[in-house]
Amino acid sequence: MNPQPLEARLAHLEGAFVQVGERLNSIDHRLDTIEQVMQSRFGQLEQVLVSRFALVDQRFGAVDQRFATIDQRFATIDQRFNWLIGIVVGTWITTILTILFHH
Repeated sequence: MNPQPLEARLAHLEGAFVQVGERLNSIDHRLDTIEQVMQSRFGQLEQVLVSRFALVDQRFGAVDQRFATIDQRFATIDQRFNWLIGIVVGTWITTILTILFHH
């Protein structure tokens, strides 16, 4: 067996491994670039979402305030209705008692 063909084969394998290493480094570099771009875009998206959610929170705050005002108005109406029923029932009872005791 001649040692030269073995050395040539090893040199060929070494060259192939170097190429594989270069390709892997290139892929690694591209993946790092993609990761940076994605992080940047997700950061921008997060900023947009935070600002939009802040607007939504403000709008819901205004709606909650309006509902609180409406609830207060309904509470006032309920109170006035209870007074009205009390006055009507009181007047009705007084009228019935007047009719009963008038004779």
